[in-house]
Amino acid sequence: MGKRNLKLCGKLIACCVAFIVVLSAGLASKASIFFMTSSMGQELKETSTGGPHRYTSGDDPIRHAEHFACWMWGIFFSFVVPELFSFLQLLYICLCRRDCWKSPRSVVRSVDLPIVFLFETAQAVGMAILFGSILPCLSVVHGIVVTNCIYLVPALFNLLSRKPDEPKPLAKMTLDGIAFLAQLSGCLHWIFIRSTTASLGNHYSSSFTQRHQLVDWTLPVSLFLISLGWWENHVDKDASVGFIKFLGRIKEEMKTRPLIQIFLILWKTLIFLGTMLICTSVIIPEGHIPETNLSSFLFLIKQGLYQFWSSAMSVDWTSPFYIFIIQATASLLFFCFGTFACKIGAQRYGFAFSVVIITPVLISTLTMAHFNIVDPLPIPISFRTDNDDNQPIILLALSFIWILSQIWITRHIWEPVELAFQMNDTKWYNSLLIDHSLNLSSPRYRDQEDATSGCLTNCTITSRIFAVATMWHESSDEMMTILKSIFRLDKDQSERRVNRDCSKVIDPHLYHYETHIFFDDAFESGTTDSATSRVVNQFVNEFIAMVDKVNSQWTNSTSPQSPTVSVTPYGGRLVWVLPANTKMAVHLKDRTKIRVKKRWSQVMYIDYLIRYEMANCLDMTNVFILSLDGDMDFQPKAVHTLVDLMNSQKDVSIVCNRSHPTGSIGAMVWYQMFEYAVGFWLLKPSEDLLGSILCASGCFSLIRASVLLDEEIMAKFTTVSEEAHHMIQRDQGEDRWLCTLLIKRGYRLAYSANSSAYTHCPETFEEFYNQRRRWALSLLANTLDVLWNCRQIVKINPNISWLYIAFQAVLLTIGLLCPGSVFLALVYTSATTFYLSPWISLTVHSVLIFIFVFTCFLVSTRVQLMIAKCLSVLYGLLLVAALVHWLTAMSVNSGIQMLWSIHNVFFLCLASCIFLAGCLHPSEIQCLLAGPVYLLLTPSMSILLLLYSIINMNIVSWGTRDSNPPATARPTTEIPTKVTKYFANEMEQSIVNGTENLQISDGDGQKMNATDQLSKDACSQPCKTTDSEEASVSRTSIPSLSDQHVHRIGSLDWNLETEVKLSKQLRNVKCLSHEEDTYWNNLIAQKLSPIVDNSQEHKERISIDLIRLRNWSFTFFILLNSLFVALIFGMQANDNLISQGVNSTDSLTHHDLIELTSLNDGRLSQTSPVHIILVSLAGLMLFIQFAALLIFRVKNLIRILSSVHFTSLCESSPRMDSSVVLTRFNQNGENLATTHHTELRQLQFIS
Repeated sequence: MGKRNLKLCGKLIACCVAFIVVLSAGLASKASIFFMTSSMGQELKETSTGGPHRYTSGDDPIRHAEHFACWMWGIFFSFVVPELFSFLQLLYICLCRRDCWKSPRSVVRSVDLPIVFLFETAQAVGMAILFGSILPCLSVVHGIVVTNCIYLVPALFNLLSRKPDEPKPLAKMTLDGIAFLAQLSGCLHWIFIRSTTASLGNHYSSSFTQRHQLVDWTLPVSLFLISLGWWENHVDKDASVGFIKFLGRIKEEMKTRPLIQIFLILWKTLIFLGTMLICTSVIIPEGHIPETNLSSFLFLIKQGLYQFWSSAMSVDWTSPFYIFIIQATASLLFFCFGTFACKIGAQRYGFAFSVVIITPVLISTLTMAHFNIVDPLPIPISFRTDNDDNQPIILLALSFIWILSQIWITRHIWEPVELAFQMNDTKWYNSLLIDHSLNLSSPRYRDQEDATSGCLTNCTITSRIFAVATMWHESSDEMMTILKSIFRLDKDQSERRVNRDCSKVIDPHLYHYETHIFFDDAFESGTTDSATSRVVNQFVNEFIAMVDKVNSQWTNSTSPQSPTVSVTPYGGRLVWVLPANTKMAVHLKDRTKIRVKKRWSQVMYIDYLIRYEMANCLDMTNVFILSLDGDMDFQPKAVHTLVDLMNSQKDVSIVCNRSHPTGSIGAMVWYQMFEYAVGFWLLKPSEDLLGSILCASGCFSLIRASVLLDEEIMAKFTTVSEEAHHMIQRDQGEDRWLCTLLIKRGYRLAYSANSSAYTHCPETFEEFYNQRRRWALSLLANTLDVLWNCRQIVKINPNISWLYIAFQAVLLTIGLLCPGSVFLALVYTSATTFYLSPWISLTVHSVLIFIFVFTCFLVSTRVQLMIAKCLSVLYGLLLVAALVHWLTAMSVNSGIQMLWSIHNVFFLCLASCIFLAGCLHPSEIQCLLAGPVYLLLTPSMSILLLLYSIINMNIVSWGTRDSNPPATARPTTEIPTKVTKYFANEMEQSIVNGTENLQISDGDGQKMNATDQLSKDACSQPCKTTDSEEASVSRTSIPSLSDQHVHRIGSLDWNLETEVKLSKQLRNVKCLSHEEDTYWNNLIAQKLSPIVDNSQEHKERISIDLIRLRNWSFTFFILLNSLFVALIFGMQANDNLISQGVNSTDSLTHHDLIELTSLNDGRLSQTSPVHIILVSLAGLMLFIQFAALLIFRVKNLIRILSSVHFTSLCESSPRMDSSVVLTRFNQNGENLATTHHTELRQLQFIS
């Protein structure tokens, strides 16, 4: 309850903040615009009366015309700012989406484009007329009131779009008609009240009064033209009126045409500017600007822009430039916080109510100021109002009617809308009419029946999840960790199942769930009576012990749980039914019968689960495979989050979560904590934002089963590696290889930062180097594969764009040049710290690198890792010394210049971004404490690790957990004395007595002789059994054993007669059905038969190819970085020599040498264009990744707040997450939508 109350408090604070910011920003934006128009009117008045003005010391009318043009440019730039945002968003869409560049035959029909251009042009012209010539002639109060009359066309379209089958259609159509008449009266009101404003002419000259009369026809025309621009949200393609239906179809077509919308933005901007210039040249009195039209335009453009940018130097905050900044900032805040309020489910409180009261609050404030009741602002500002007391009263009476009609026309803003349709994708806002633009552009709410039925369809489909873990030589602690996670998820499903049975609810987080664990190389050789047999190894025995241990902890039971034992063509299978009745099957693979290693285990479970277990499933959309490593620690909520994302985004094929490394306290674990954090904070969000992540790690990922039915993907994934580069790409990183295949086939890979899991990481230096050797080569090979086939990928995959390809290419380039950059940093750091010549420092570091390279080529990996460890310590000490020297230099004045070098600035920016990223992840901020360790190990990981990986490319073994169990065969004569606790007491006694004519039942209930049958090969003599019998275990039938009989199995032998005889006395021994047995035999024969390569020639060819690939890769890598180092160092050395006026470092004195080395750090990047380009690219990549992180964190905040509702305090089920969507059933089984706090449409928020 504490966490729920905290979320409720956060939601309440967010609503209050949104309401205050939206209201304040709306008032500031609207007031700024009318301050501009009022200032334009004041300048016009001064040009006619010649009165003094605050900007000038005299009454020069030309100066007033310049100031008028200056304010005009302020209004124009205010109009352009949101259009610029929309332009950039559309440009990004065009660069990221291939379908934007369609063939000419798919272009919209010829009649559609002119209609859209007509509407958009009309609005731009109307806006320019209203703000360029009409509002400067009206009072501020009158201008604000008039802006409530821009709803004429939306009111008409609402009336025509009304469907006859709606509830109370006659009443709604009547109100639509009244609203339309009210808006029409607003357009024509000037004709009827002009007599009451005749005194207005007393304040202006006769020429101004004549221009003022232009309002008679320009005001209704401008209001009508403006209202045409908001036609999209008030037409429906399903309307009964043909014209409205036609416009609705055009609206749907334009949403997929960003290129046309880009052209429309440019066109609207030019039209608005041209119309503003024309209107301005018309209303400025003659003689105040040059006579010819061309000269007047040039005058307005040149002098207006000059005055506008000159006002930026003014200290007066009421100058045009600063008013524009205030207006643009306020409008952006209004839009952002208004959208935020809608997305968190606070549309009524944080958005709609604020928008509705903006105009009344502003009018009330100005009216009270008009009657000297209050002072609207702390300083005098020229908010001009008319002195006629009758006009404000008449306008206030009319404005009340117009505001009521506005509320009725835009009543849809009070209804919550779906997250995907809360704001138009590409239209931002109109900053000149900020409140009205969001009123009219907010999408209409879909019918409740449609929303409910659609969500019911999604919620009633129960997802099916297969949790699949691959294991090999995991330790007992790692086994315990994943078993606890599996039991945890089993308990969660049990609680949800009980809640469903008791409360009659449908829970989207209740799945058809089962666990499969694939044990690689689970058997070893054993002997009995001088015969060799296959027995399970010590890791399997340890796993069985861990299952019993976890089960006893979970159920508080001392009795062991008996698994169902099956002999299979690939080895064997143990099936447990967990305490909450979910299935856990452990598949034991024998390397003599089936291929081993993780990639073939993936092929095994993909084919088995999808093509056998789900063979009769017609819809695989809601079937998922949860890929796990054998040491994962996770909570059920981590799975729920990934499932919710998959259900809400049907185009996602794989989604991975945030992985946290765990292990014993040490430098390597700390390094990986920081490395994982930076990667998941910055890289993954940026890849996901740009289109798709490159790799979904197999340690915890959710895969949509339907994508694995792609024959082309599985055909390549199951291909045996015959080439050297295939062994690097496919066998060194099977998860990344599968992701590459999915990307090349057009699928999208996503990342969810809201789901977290913990994995055991390498704790020793040697294990870490061997693991990263595989990862680095796999990353390089698969990234090059993507870039090499980029043209085909961009063509096939709609999520991959050329912008994404460029992003990955830049990242790869920076990664390849990173060793050279770090090497140069070490060279100059050593020279600066120890007052060495840069050439001496270069020589020393080059010798160290050459020694390591020669070592890697000549000696074993053990010696290589020992030398790498020593060099890592040396580089770490060097960095410590450099840090001390840097801090010492900063204490004197000479060090200040060094601080602002481009390297230090980039480093400070990088550190600041990482620190802010940590602050944005409060629960992970402790990872920043490992930053110093990461910094000290940077030279080792950037230089030595890459060299070690490339030079040892010809070694294709994993390098981690390669140690095999003892190979000495264990005699099986001890087996009868090590009786498992799965056997009953009477069974043990019969075994000791040597009973041999034991009879067991097969699947058909027939009796057979155990001794005769067990000597046969289980693969060729399958038993018939039903699937239900195979998955069922009667735990209650297991009798308890006395302490002296409770022992652990020493070994299980699937072929020895003695071992099988013992197993056949169990009641839970099940034989495979004939169908499943045939399936496994066919699968093994086609895809998974053990690879036996006895050809010495083939082995030599592969070995030679690997060495040749290694040599070529090393040569390219070392030449690339050598040329880079030579280029940068040579340019810097030459500049330093020129700056010192010497030709050789030999002639330098000690004092000169110190001065020379002190300049290196500060001037290197400033005098090297190549280095400046690289640092700029790195800075750009950092900016993109940090921006993506901000977007991800905002989405996460929206997700959390949207799942919290103020009525959730009344919910009675504390165990259910507040984000769970429930649909209750009545006694007749009919679906009823729950109240607002459990709205079904909230399901899509859980992504």
